[in-house]
Order: sequence, then structure tokens, then C-alpha cells
Amino acid sequence: MKESAPDSSSSFSSSYPVRLNIASRLAEGAIDAGWGADVAFHYRGRLITYGQVRDSAARWAGALEGLGVAPEQRVLLALPDAPAFPAAFLGSVWRGAVAVPVNPYLTPDRYEFYLRDSRAVVAVVAPWLVEAVLVAASRLPWLREIVVCADPEAPGSESDDGARRAPVSAGGPRVHDGDALAAQAAPVAAADCHCDEPALWLYTSGSTGSPKGAIHLQHDIWVSADCWGRRTMQMTREHVHLSASKLYFAYGLGNSLYCPMWTGGSAVLVPEKPTPANMVDAIRVHGVTHFYAVPTFYNALLADPGFIGLVSDGALASLQVCVSAGDMLPAPLCERWMETTGVPLLDGIGSTELLHIFIANRVDDVRPGCSGRPIPGYQARIVDRSGADLGDDSIGDLWIRGDSACAGYWNRHADTKRSVRGEWFVTGDKYRRDSDGYYWYTGRSDDMFKVHGQWVSPTRVEGVLLGHEAVHEVAVVASKDDRGLSCGIAYVVPSMETQGLADRLRAHAAERLSGYLVPARIEFVEELPKTPTGKIQRFLLREREGAR
Repeated sequence: MKESAPDSSSSFSSSYPVRLNIASRLAEGAIDAGWGADVAFHYRGRLITYGQVRDSAARWAGALEGLGVAPEQRVLLALPDAPAFPAAFLGSVWRGAVAVPVNPYLTPDRYEFYLRDSRAVVAVVAPWLVEAVLVAASRLPWLREIVVCADPEAPGSESDDGARRAPVSAGGPRVHDGDALAAQAAPVAAADCHCDEPALWLYTSGSTGSPKGAIHLQHDIWVSADCWGRRTMQMTREHVHLSASKLYFAYGLGNSLYCPMWTGGSAVLVPEKPTPANMVDAIRVHGVTHFYAVPTFYNALLADPGFIGLVSDGALASLQVCVSAGDMLPAPLCERWMETTGVPLLDGIGSTELLHIFIANRVDDVRPGCSGRPIPGYQARIVDRSGADLGDDSIGDLWIRGDSACAGYWNRHADTKRSVRGEWFVTGDKYRRDSDGYYWYTGRSDDMFKVHGQWVSPTRVEGVLLGHEAVHEVAVVASKDDRGLSCGIAYVVPSMETQGLADRLRAHAAERLSGYLVPARIEFVEELPKTPTGKIQRFLLREREGAR
């Protein structure tokens, strides 16, 4: 069957082959395109070619086959951004198994939840997680194998070599050295998969509660890579990508793995926690053209004392475009970034359930404070609570149609029914669409509240407060005043002395907002609660207010 890119209609059934193994399409497709000797990944001075990626994926698949992993069984991946991640991820999908990436830097108790919920038969983990997984394994009878991927150059990679290689106790999971396992395995052919078979699960970030496993099919990566990477961003072989958001998140997976591989570009892998210093250094050293982060990270870059000097010295000279997703990008932050760096900053909205970005600004069409327009291959609706379409400038629920949408949530039937309405996915975001067809975020459905009978959009208030030089970060939530009436409270991370600042911030807001939108109270905090992806967890602040 001839492969063709998805079109902008609501159906993509003829756009990808019925028999599809997306790992093979990415890795072997690169070889077929003549990219075998081209760089796919940059890692600590090493250049990893597409040919090497293809070979490592086939060997990892062979290793998993040798461990008895059957098609559609889950393989948990808890790895940093290092070469082992794409090898194990692609190898799992190549085998026909389901890759389940999770954050390797969580507290040990969290891994039992992921292993139990996914019923993974193999856990591919960083060395510092072996003990936590072994402790949990006694309560997880289906976990048979633990594969440890150690990189001697990566932080925290030290481990007991004996423990990595030796079986544990009778009846418990065996522990293997990942490098040795893959090196000794014979490469195998990619599994013959249907385009609608599961390929990966991605757990939601938990910004509004406990994580849910979103089930993604083989064709979802095809759609997302082609609609976002090729058709919207027009990525090419010349582009070098760097993502502050990691591979184990939906946003980072597209940024650093399947979008670059789909278009022949390369990605820089940085295993450490992103900081202004290491991200700017990676941009400068590798000539990065595309940089991706969440709004809080762009804010951290601008707040770094040495950042302006680095910009003046040309550290960002290679950058062509920056992308922000994961949370709303306030207009003042977007404007400051572009004024400081001269690089376009594109705000977009995506989700774990849709795999990547589906509404975004464009390089030649940036509107600060606006999410932009639906990208090719996706359609959007603004609806009321009954599902009826609303007109321009009406605030309602955002529904999205696109063929990268997940099939549903694992073991969450009720949540799936609430979120999946035929071809449409209910995002849980409140939006309005203007008369020009641009979409403006007003908040999560759970974040909206009323004051004096009128709806308050926290993001609107936050955007105004962020325009004040004394505000580093801010989150606005509902509370009660001393009369028991609904009001707004602003939690502010200040950037200067706080004496008298609350009154100045309320005056600043009053000059720019209607009275009911002005926060009744300003509370200063050292930091805001966030998910590992950088999203502010406003529900925790609401709980704090409710406990008063």
C-alpha cells in the first residue's frame, strides 16, 4: 500500500497502511529514505546514527523475545533521556509489545502503582530504581524480568554490578544488565502489527488527580508526527531539536523522538534535570534550531541572572523557533521572550490523550496570549454542557477531533465515557474562539469559578499579575471571604521584597481588570505545587483553601 500523509478531514483511515509497526516505520523508514548514516541523536559527545538506532531497536526486540515477552504485553520503561530510552522504546514496539514510559525520578512508592496498573511483565529501569522495583515485585506476580540500563556517564547511574546480572531469589524476577542483554541478542524482524493495535501507554500528568493510562495505537504516532512535525512545523533533515520536557512525557516523546525521526532531523539528549545553564549550553554546542519547554521553564530562563549576557554573546544564535506547551503561556511572558531573544515563541495546546500538540501558533503568525489555530488534521469545537456548539467569543468546553486520540483509559471505563464522545475528545479545557478562528484559553474546567455570579478565568488574572515586575509565578484559585462569599485568591512567588507588595499588586490588577476579577487576597509562597511536567497543580491550592 502506498503511504500518504493524513489530510485535514475527520477520517484518516486511508492515510496509513493497515499493517503498521510504527517502530519499524520510524527506524527502517529512515534507512529507506537514505538517512542511515545521518545523526539521529547527540549524547555527551557521541553521534548516534539512524543505522545504529535501527540496529539497536531490532536487537532490543530480540532480547525481549528471548525474555518471553509476547505481543501486547506491557514493558515499563523508567529511563532518563539517554540512548537506552529510544532503543528500549522502539525495541518494545518493534517486538509488538506495548511500551509504557514513566518518569524515573519519582519517589519509590510510585512505581508499584505503575507496575500494578499496567501489569508489566518486564521493567526496564535506571540503576537507582532496582531496589524499589524489587521491593514491589513481591506483590506483583506478573513482573518476571528487570532490565537495568546503566550509563556510566549519567548522574546517579552507580549500581552493584552483581545485582544487575544475577537472578534474585527463586520465584522472583530476574535482573539483567541491559547493555549485555541487547548486545548478545540477535536482531529480529519487526512484528507484523495492525495499525489499530496498542503501541504505547502514556500516563497523564496528574495535574487534576491520579494518573490515568492513555492507550495509544500504532497509527497515533504516524498521525501526530506527520500533522505536527512535517505539515505544521515543516521539519527537515537540517533541524536539530532540544526539549526541556523529557522523553518519558508525551510532549517530550514527540519533541525528541518521533517527530525528528519522521523528518530526518536529530535530537539532543540531556539526562540531567533541565536548568537554564545546561539547556543554553546544549543549544550553543549542538546548534539547536528547535527548542521546546513549558511556560515555567521559559520564565526560569528569563529570570536567570546570566541569561541576557548569554543572549548578547550569541548563545542562542542557531535557534529558529521555540515552542511552549503543557500549560498556558501568558502573553507578557511570550512578549518578553521574543523581545529578549528575537526568536519566535509558539504557544500551543496538546495533551497526553491526543499525544502531542493540536492547536498552535505558527512561526509567521504569533499572537501572544492565544493558543492559535487547529493544526492540519485536527478540528476543534467550543460547546456548552449539553454538547451544543457555541458561537464566537463564547466560553465553553473544548472538544477535539483527530486520529491521534487515545483509544481510552486503561481500567477507567467511566473516565473514558466522559472523555470520548464518538470521534471527539473532551479535553477538560475552557476556551473561546474569536471571529478570526483563533482559540483563547480561559482555564481548566475545574479551575473556573464564579464571583458575584460571573465566571472568573484564573489565567486571565494570572496574566495581568505576571505583567508586574515583582511577580515571578502566580496561580489564582477560588476561595471564600470572611462573609463566606466566593472570591479569588492569588498565590504569588515574588521576585522582590514583599513588604507592601500585596496592596501594590491588587492596585495593579484593579487598573486592568473588572472589580470582580481582582483577587481578594494575595498570599506569598516560595514555590507553587507542580507536576513533573511543570504544570501548576491548582487543585492542591484549592484543597489548601478548603482546609482553612
